[in-house]
Amino acid sequence: MVSRKRIKYIIVLVMLFLIICLYRSCYHTFINTEQFVYTSPQNTNTIIVQYDFLSRPSVYKKTWIGKQNIWTYPGNGFMETVHFSVEWLSEYQVKIDYDDLNDKYDEEFIITIP
Repeated sequence: MVSRKRIKYIIVLVMLFLIICLYRSCYHTFINTEQFVYTSPQNTNTIIVQYDFLSRPSVYKKTWIGKQNIWTYPGNGFMETVHFSVEWLSEYQVKIDYDDLNDKYDEEFIITIP
């Protein structure tokens, strides 16, 4: 017969496992506001563009296990919600740009995927 002490340890381990699973499933909600997935024209690379709460984008390369950070926006952020457009230049190069309505704050970045 299993002792009460072992049952308590099993219950604690199961609860800890469930808390970790909940945290991992909701992690992007606490850190990022939006995320978009883009696949290259020949389906060899997949990137994920995530925006934080100041609309600063970060670009990640999707890997077998998770994702690898390949670029982070160098600026301060924006007061309103903005989105950068993504255009594939080749299988290993992406252009992301922000087009301001007044053309005062236009930005363009070319990212090479490792």
